[in-house]
Amino acid sequence: MKNHYIIISPVRNEEEWLEKTIHSVVKQTILPLEWILVNDGSTDRTAGIIRSYQQQYPWIKLINLSDRGFYLPGEGVVNVFYEGFDRITEKSWQYVVKLDCDLSFPEDYFESLIKEFDGDPKLGIASGCIYNVLNGSLVQEKSQEDHPFGASKMYRRECFEEIGGLKRMPGWDLADLLAAQMNNWKTRCFFEMKIAHYKIGGSRRTGLTKGKFLQGRFQYRFGYTFFYTLLKSIYHLNARPFFISSAGLITGYIFAAIKKEPRYFDREMISYLRKRQRTFLFSKIQTLFSK
Repeated sequence: MKNHYIIISPVRNEEEWLEKTIHSVVKQTILPLEWILVNDGSTDRTAGIIRSYQQQYPWIKLINLSDRGFYLPGEGVVNVFYEGFDRITEKSWQYVVKLDCDLSFPEDYFESLIKEFDGDPKLGIASGCIYNVLNGSLVQEKSQEDHPFGASKMYRRECFEEIGGLKRMPGWDLADLLAAQMNNWKTRCFFEMKIAHYKIGGSRRTGLTKGKFLQGRFQYRFGYTFFYTLLKSIYHLNARPFFISSAGLITGYIFAAIKKEPRYFDREMISYLRKRQRTFLFSKIQTLFSK
């Protein structure tokens, strides 16, 4: 099994967790051809930490970008990713990984993923499963089986090129898997491959309520139906703090609908997304009534 994969990591102010990710990568049973870390204007020790490992591991590459003064999610992350992608020197790669640097994972993580790709030529995008580290315990982040996590996605080269790579928009990690599925590629999240995640999702936002409100707006702009978002908001009623998560999600959706905010996805992708959501809801209803 060859090491024909590239890792690209957008990083910004990751000094607290960065070395956990570095240790996980350098101990892999199959090492990458190269790992390009794009320092997105960090004001902490992020760049220095990366440089301290480069002499021992020459396949670790550092690109420094100027500080724009703020973190830019969504499209900004993809733009930073492409700063690294455009500087790939090992042209024989078969897989590319977009990897966040607040994670740790087993030594055979990438070997296990590559085995899955080798065993299924139609597997286009895959990841392990995120387990958030909360009070010293690993808590699984919920996901559907065909929904790999954006924090650690591996793309087969043929799939990546066919779908046009990562989309420069908020929701890129949903857009790419929809595009892959629409082109008859399989996408998978392998729950048995555990990824420890140390930074709680949305922690860069100013509070849970604003984060859920923004998420609701995004769901409207992605093309979610109101009914699907309503059911998701009901699902979040049991999340702490109670009611706030649910209220933020649904009010964000309604706000975007009233404002008629523009959609991010085209009609074909929205149609496919809604069909996918109907299938998911139908399967859940069937499971509920079969008990």
